[in-house]
Amino acid sequence: MARLWRRWLTWSGREVDARPLALTRVLLPIMLLLDMARLVQLGLVDDLFRHYDQGGINVALNPHLWLDNLSPMWGGPVAVGVVMAALACVAAGVLYRPALLVALVGYAQLGHLCGPSDRGIDRILRTVMLILIVSEAHKHFSLKRPWKDRIPAWPQDLVRYLLVLVYMNSGFAKLLGDPAGWLGFEGQSHLYRIITNPVAGHVDPVMADDWGWVLWLGGWFTIGIELAAPLLLTRHAHWWALAGVALHLGIAATMELGMFSWGMLSLYPILFAESPWLNARRSSASS
Repeated sequence: MARLWRRWLTWSGREVDARPLALTRVLLPIMLLLDMARLVQLGLVDDLFRHYDQGGINVALNPHLWLDNLSPMWGGPVAVGVVMAALACVAAGVLYRPALLVALVGYAQLGHLCGPSDRGIDRILRTVMLILIVSEAHKHFSLKRPWKDRIPAWPQDLVRYLLVLVYMNSGFAKLLGDPAGWLGFEGQSHLYRIITNPVAGHVDPVMADDWGWVLWLGGWFTIGIELAAPLLLTRHAHWWALAGVALHLGIAATMELGMFSWGMLSLYPILFAESPWLNARRSSASS
């Protein structure tokens, strides 16, 4: 037992290159900022983050929502501005933990205020933000110097475990929901229906009719990548990440899912942390 405990302390206390997690700390709030800036540009802030009796579209009452208690009229719109300012501080590495806590709480309250706008990617990124609060990701690529080259590894490990759960859950949901629609080779695949969906798809159904076998292969590729997510816990994570990048770029090109692909890709620097390319560059820089 003592030997196992020592091995656990050694493993959990090790340090890693600070750059991958720090880069994720920069990219994640930038993706959220761009997403919220798009809402501002479209003039949707008042509609989404006010209740119906205040001129918005939201009629649901969430028991975890307290933002409206501050101001039913201005609580949501002001929170959008506060969250955006806090996210800018997080990206810059300034007032890191207080800013990240403000951004996280405000972001969650906006999700409670307008439930239909709170997507899966929002919840994934909020979970990563919780992990970042207890990390030292602000010790590199920030306005505050000097930078640290090595930081504790365990927050980065937690993000990897989270991604394994996310991708595995998605893969099993496809298999258990309708395996024939994803793995069969007759009729229209689920991938065809998704990318030609008039609400979220970008692809012309007539044009997609000529892609039958390609779309079936795309469905197999998607499930294969998702179920192979445990590779993220190995030294081969960077090879899986290359396929993951291709998957998300394909989603961004064929579907309109907001910041989903870009939000997920903001976490990918962590997956390339052990890549030979990064290590080779680090070695050449140090020499």
